[in-house]
Amino acid sequence: MALPPIRRFSVPYRKQVDKPSGIVLDKQEAMFNHFAMSETILTENSFFYEPTMQLKVIKRDPEIPYRLHSHEFDELVFVVSGRGVNITRSESLLLREGSVFFVPPGVEHGYADVDNLVLYNIIFGRRIIGRNMIDLTELPGYCSFFLQEAGIPNLLLSPSQIAELLPLVQLLEKEADDQSTGSGSRILAFAYLLELLVDISRIYDLTPRENNQNARRLWEVISYMDQHLDTPLTTEDLVQVANMSTSTLNRCFKQSTGLSPIEFHIHKRIATACSLIQQRGLSMGQISEACGFKDPNYFSRQFRKVMGMSPKQYQRIFTSRFT
Repeated sequence: MALPPIRRFSVPYRKQVDKPSGIVLDKQEAMFNHFAMSETILTENSFFYEPTMQLKVIKRDPEIPYRLHSHEFDELVFVVSGRGVNITRSESLLLREGSVFFVPPGVEHGYADVDNLVLYNIIFGRRIIGRNMIDLTELPGYCSFFLQEAGIPNLLLSPSQIAELLPLVQLLEKEADDQSTGSGSRILAFAYLLELLVDISRIYDLTPRENNQNARRLWEVISYMDQHLDTPLTTEDLVQVANMSTSTLNRCFKQSTGLSPIEFHIHKRIATACSLIQQRGLSMGQISEACGFKDPNYFSRQFRKVMGMSPKQYQRIFTSRFT
């Protein structure tokens, strides 16, 4: 059966306005819901009001089912939580926490089977990079991930990588949204974008492609870990969930993540601790207990092992960057 013709559709920038009743009105949501199941081309002039600043960060919380569409701009997608499937005409990609993928201009994709899927869309015009590339194109990972002519390159971040990159995405969102004159927000947003592109390029360059495929075979085990971030797990617990031998489970995790299953679970608990530190308001003792570390000293040692700094140092760095 022939597909309907593609319609060119301009989507206004997602903006939230408070109703008098206190309910948040999403002006874009109604239009997204109306057009989400029809093919569209999203245009640059619908998102970039300032020609010299072709950069926006849009948080989709939650993302909705969205039929095949394409863009006139680059789109980098960072999945924060939930699940879903990114679809193209020829393939599908399972999405979960830590999934990152890049959609070049003109490449069609959409979303299906979404379940509380929360993600950041980092959209930017090629002109914002242009002459400012410097040595970006000398990075093998950048060429492989961001300069492909077809397809949608992707990778699955480890919990510690998520903990490192998510605050950077949030800083980028904060500065890109700042429209005030003379604040330096545009140059700072551009700097954060370059830092993010370089970080992802380096990670992609160091991650064998087959390792990401192996990681996706372990999603049932990883999902079980996600449900038990407040308590330690044993290898025996995970072997039962995986329905494979201890040696096979360990080998698959080592191949996919470079970590044992228990080490990977500890990394995820430390990533949760990082999120709790970012939210502020909790003591280190409360954060330690919430992540299943009964001994604060053991928590501090594991945090330093994963993040390369103590929880207090991480708190100071995060707080200073946002203030």
